[in-house]
Amino acid sequence: MPKLKPQTRFLMRGSALLVGLLSLWWFLLLSPMLYMLKGAAGVFLPIQENASGDWTLRVPLERTLPATPQQPVAQQIHSIDFDMPRGDATAFTFSLPVYWAIILAAPGVRRNLRPLLVGTAVMAAVELAMLLVFAEISARNTAAQLAGGGGDVVAGWARLLGGYLLATVLPYATPFVVALSLHRGLREEIFPWSNVAEAPAPPPPVDRAQRRRAKKRRP
Repeated sequence: MPKLKPQTRFLMRGSALLVGLLSLWWFLLLSPMLYMLKGAAGVFLPIQENASGDWTLRVPLERTLPATPQQPVAQQIHSIDFDMPRGDATAFTFSLPVYWAIILAAPGVRRNLRPLLVGTAVMAAVELAMLLVFAEISARNTAAQLAGGGGDVVAGWARLLGGYLLATVLPYATPFVVALSLHRGLREEIFPWSNVAEAPAPPPPVDRAQRRRAKKRRP
C-alpha cells in the first residue's frame, strides 16, 4: 500500500474531526456558546432574547432623520433597535469547532496544546468582534431605510459587502488563517516548501587545494 502524503493524511483526519466536532457543536455546545456570546456582546450593547430565541439588539447611533411627507418634522435618533434571528447569531459561533478540527488534525498532541488554547481565545474574540461589526452595519442599514433610502451609494455598497463577508465568508476562512498563523508544524505540513525556503543554505564546498593550503598554514 503506497504511503499517503502528509497533506492527504491531514485532510482525512481533519474531515473526520470536522464532522464529529460540528455534530458536538450543534447538539450540545450551540446553546452555551450563544449564551456566552450574548453575554460578552452585552457588555458593548444591550441585547434581549425573545421567547423564540431571536435577539433584539440596540445599537447606539446618532442620526438626524430628514423630514418626509409622512413626518414633516426632522427627528433625532440616538439608537437603532433591530431583531437578529437565532440562525444568524449561530453563524458567529461556527468558527470555533472548525478551528478545533484544524488544530487537532495536525500531528503531535503536545505541539497542539498551546495553539489550541491560544487560538480558542483568539477565535472567541474574533467572533465577538464580527458580531459587533455586523450589528453596526445592520443598524446603519436600518437608519438609511428610515431616512428614505437615499444617501451615499458607495457607503451602501460597502455595508452590503461587509455584511456579506461577516455572515458568509469570514466564519469559514478565519479558522484557517488563525490556525496557520499560530501552528508552525501545521504550516510546514500543508506547505512543505516553506520549510525548505527557511532552511539555511549549505556552506560552499572546499576543494582539495584549499584544504592543502590550510594544512600548510597550521603551526
